[in-house]
Amino acid sequence: MKKKRYGFLAAGNLNIACLGEEKRMGECCQYSHLLNKFPGDQVFCERDGKICFLNGYIYNKTDYMQAKDAGWAEAFTSALAEDAEGALKKLRGGFCGYLYDQKTKELLVYTDQVAVKPVYYYVNGERWMVSDRVEDMVEVLKYNHLACDFEPLAAQYMLSYGYMIDDTTFVRQIHRLLPGKYLRARDGQVSVKRYHFIQDVPKKMSEEEAVEKIDAAFREAVRREFEKDREYGYRHLTDLSGGLDSRMVTWVAHDLGYTDQVNVTYCRDGYRDEKIARQIALHLGHEYLFKPLDDGKWMYDIDEMTSQNNGAALYMGMTGGRRLLAAINTESFGIEHTGMIGDAILGTLYRDKDLSCGKPVFGQSTHSERLHYQFDEKILEEYPNQEMFGIYTRGMLGASSSYLIRQQYLETASPFMDVDLLDAAFSIPFDDRNHHHIYLRWLNEKYPQAAEFGWEKWGGVKPRESHIPFRMMKTAQRLLWERVCCVMHITNRDNMNPIDYWYNRDANIQKCFADYMQDTIDNPVLGEELRRDIRLLMTEGSVEEKSLAITVLAMVKKYFGERY
Repeated sequence: MKKKRYGFLAAGNLNIACLGEEKRMGECCQYSHLLNKFPGDQVFCERDGKICFLNGYIYNKTDYMQAKDAGWAEAFTSALAEDAEGALKKLRGGFCGYLYDQKTKELLVYTDQVAVKPVYYYVNGERWMVSDRVEDMVEVLKYNHLACDFEPLAAQYMLSYGYMIDDTTFVRQIHRLLPGKYLRARDGQVSVKRYHFIQDVPKKMSEEEAVEKIDAAFREAVRREFEKDREYGYRHLTDLSGGLDSRMVTWVAHDLGYTDQVNVTYCRDGYRDEKIARQIALHLGHEYLFKPLDDGKWMYDIDEMTSQNNGAALYMGMTGGRRLLAAINTESFGIEHTGMIGDAILGTLYRDKDLSCGKPVFGQSTHSERLHYQFDEKILEEYPNQEMFGIYTRGMLGASSSYLIRQQYLETASPFMDVDLLDAAFSIPFDDRNHHHIYLRWLNEKYPQAAEFGWEKWGGVKPRESHIPFRMMKTAQRLLWERVCCVMHITNRDNMNPIDYWYNRDANIQKCFADYMQDTIDNPVLGEELRRDIRLLMTEGSVEEKSLAITVLAMVKKYFGERY
């Protein structure tokens, strides 16, 4: 019997007995196998004919309880029923869920502002499903003998961007609810609305004011996260690397008194990323765990990774992080505290101001430029500029897709993705954020000791603007070495995860990729054009590009293999 993944699935007018034990309320039924890290934050109740479910964690439950003079579940259900948009706007945490009105048959589905807790939906007439697990939804569709068709657009997104850039999944009938959105469904009609969008409105301010604004918002974001652990008696599991983002999470949390941290790092053995992280952890007196990735075993985890991340992004995106979490006793921890997309938030995603602040375009932030697909321009209309398009797609739908995997072990959070921190960061003018200027000033003025340790991105040079000449020299050396490697046909190992090097020296993983393609490539759902494109990436692409193709093949195998 296969191991059931953590997750939930709720459905109306569908038989979900294939998943296991279910709880039924009228025509609504739910299967739940939840991670259950914060049971007092979850909601699953029936009030006045309304079924309410929330999965995740909430920072500000008392705001609702005091307003309604009631317990959390009752207060939230009431607030959501009265004013869904208002209730969701003020909610803080990582969450998703639904509200089903048994009288009107109306379904409300929601996810948090940045989709820390992803949710997917299916609506077909009176039938509906809501889940965080696409694999379970596919199982239910097939069990009920309903259409479950391959979506070629998802494959095109994967083969170019390496992640989905809209609500598309590999199953045409299933869609993802995007960050900061909610939907209402009734009589088979679906209406999706946005209740939150980052306030990307730069304001005139001095650099001193910007530093103070960042520091206040970041400290509050860190406090929220780590206090949630403390509320339930958990220790703190905090990612740490040689970069700035996870460093600042660890450092500021320690400064706030959350000292019982276990720092975790995974990368190539002997690389400066690990050396810097170890120095920081030991300096702060934290426990420290390191997993070297040189054995390459994580590269074989194709089916596991794609199953857990719903095919939302390339399977190699998290590298060996899943294996690290699987090896840890995670019962002692509540949230895995990450520095997710911090570099793009307090820095900039693109250094070119005209590009960043200009009209959104396709073709930026891709994992491969070999294939040239035409995508619907309407996708771009949702975003005011290229930077916001990149933050929401590359950041929240791409990089953050590893959260789907991590949430099989722990809840996840990043202070950089805190709702109020995001608004504070994007109120700072672009020129101040560019080249990490205000980020470095904040670091050096408020936490100067944290700047005593090298920055991996700068080749180990300390993260100070006064050290930029040293960084430029290091960069020149690295570029020269890249050129030497290219001319001499040597695989460059100056990387925390030199996947091309590991792949090229491991005949077994090469055979694994070849066999995977051989076993799946002729599936008729792919079509000739996609089959050709996959072969191109597999034969001529880098290992990262090969992993894009393998991810597509994995989704075909998982959802449509029995047709072949």
